[in-house]
Amino acid sequence: MIWTIVRFRRFLRPYRLKLVTGTGLTLASTLFALAQPWPLKIIIDSVLKDQPLHLPGLSFVGDWSPEDLLTAAIAAYIEILVLGALFDFLGTYLMDSSGERLISDVREAVFARLQRLSLRFHSSQRTGDLTSRLMSDIGRVQDMLVQSFSTLVPNVAMLVGMVAVMLWIDWSFTLIALSVSPLLFLSVYRYTGRIKTASRDARKREGQLAARATEVLGAVPVVQAFARESYEDERFSEQSSHTLAANLEAVMLQAQFSPLVDVLAGLGTAAVLWVGTNRVLSGELSLGTLLVFMSYVGSFYKPMRQLSKLSYISSRGVASAERLYEILDADIDVRDLPGAAPMPGLRGDVRFEHVELAYGDTVVLHDVDFHVESGEMVAVVGPTGAGKSSLVSLIPRFFDPRRGRVLVDDRDVRAIQLRSLRSQIAMVLQEPILFEGTIRENIAYGRAGATDAEVLSASRSALVDDFVQRLADGYDTVIGERGGTLSGGERQRVSIARALVRDAPILILDEPTSGLDPASEHLLIEALSNLIVGRTTFVIAHRMSTIVSAHRVLVIDRGRIVEQGSHADLMELPDGLYRLFLELQLQSPPPAGMGARPGDVRGGPRPDWWGRPPP
Repeated sequence: MIWTIVRFRRFLRPYRLKLVTGTGLTLASTLFALAQPWPLKIIIDSVLKDQPLHLPGLSFVGDWSPEDLLTAAIAAYIEILVLGALFDFLGTYLMDSSGERLISDVREAVFARLQRLSLRFHSSQRTGDLTSRLMSDIGRVQDMLVQSFSTLVPNVAMLVGMVAVMLWIDWSFTLIALSVSPLLFLSVYRYTGRIKTASRDARKREGQLAARATEVLGAVPVVQAFARESYEDERFSEQSSHTLAANLEAVMLQAQFSPLVDVLAGLGTAAVLWVGTNRVLSGELSLGTLLVFMSYVGSFYKPMRQLSKLSYISSRGVASAERLYEILDADIDVRDLPGAAPMPGLRGDVRFEHVELAYGDTVVLHDVDFHVESGEMVAVVGPTGAGKSSLVSLIPRFFDPRRGRVLVDDRDVRAIQLRSLRSQIAMVLQEPILFEGTIRENIAYGRAGATDAEVLSASRSALVDDFVQRLADGYDTVIGERGGTLSGGERQRVSIARALVRDAPILILDEPTSGLDPASEHLLIEALSNLIVGRTTFVIAHRMSTIVSAHRVLVIDRGRIVEQGSHADLMELPDGLYRLFLELQLQSPPPAGMGARPGDVRGGPRPDWWGRPPP
């Protein structure tokens, strides 16, 4: 736990004054708690037993009557209770509220970090597990930190204070009361490690379970379409059982630990009661002093029980903190390099110089070299997995090449500040990603500060206005998560409007017409024609309707540019892959029952990508 607090010290720093003040107030409340048994001693020994009052600093009350002593003792008791409660309230509030603010800062820092980690990191993670860390693990760390401030400090202070007072009263009696402490500390040490290990395993499995739930719930249409509900039930139940077993192990250890502490504490209390009673009967000890001692012994083991429970909370918190710091410590491999400068007003001239890109040890782009002039439209075609998306992702620096350079306006993109570079690039993805909110908000998302007039202008150019006019709330219509209440074509037109409102000199289109019916495709191409005017455009496409209007075509196969040129130039290559690709698009599949297998072209051998015959 100390390690976790040290790791979170940068988050603790803004609240150190409040935490120190709260700690001081808590310590003051501890002093009042230590004083609580003494008025009772005065009442028993000096009021009921009529024994002389022997308390340091109170010699002036030696001639008081029993009635005066009783009144003073009751008044002192009430004053101690009230002041102790006041200091305890102020200290607890300062520490707990600081803990809440601190953990809010941690959550925001983790969220901000997740947004800035590269796509390489996110491609290796599961969204559900990251969500679990952001919410559940943060909550566990919050419990640990808050409990550390509100439980650890006052209970440790209470233990130290009581030992000091007990030693002052009777050191030999104190040693008897503390005789079981070594066993208690040994139990805490042994169980804390085991609970921490079990908690770490439980948190890992909870993250995996959350990832499974997120994955399946995000694919409910597929699950229902293939009637796989029972199969997913079984998989979830199996994973849930593993998670339950891990949590039950941690609960079992804690359930064993707490009674063990209670038994050891009870043995210590019994020893004090036995020895103390015999000493009172022999006249060596007053009844009031015994009651003070018994009060301290009872209070002494209570903090130890609280600290034992804290070990379970802290073990869970430490395991969760480790998962959070995997995110906070993750290297941001795409970041502003030293000396990177903003570069507003890009023209959009793009050049790749012998670029090689690798994901780990797998090279996905080999020696890619080409130049696109400002305002030129380039179509990128190739089979699935050839490296098309990887190529265009290098322009906004979603990844950095292992070798070679990507230049925009003759400047290496790594020498341009990321915010400046990406603010001048607009993207339309194959699967349009929209956010829950209004249509207006989703379009305005393209550029901070976009006015309603700019949103409306972009909407008209993207033909969004055509279907929005039919909606009762118009642009204030709230769409569901990921725009689920709109059709595919409508969602894509909204994403085009979002790109238009950005008004960026570089545009990247990733198969924007994929999966649309001819009518929707026709409308989308009309909207795209308004978008690409005057912009350097890279369009990943398979359909001829999107390709033929490009100034140039880059044909990629297995991470290499194997052909490039205009549509007309590439069609003149008799054995060119591009020509084969377009010819296959113009061919119709054979009629059913003519001997063709699904996926065959004209009943011949099954092709691989683009219908190219197998070797």
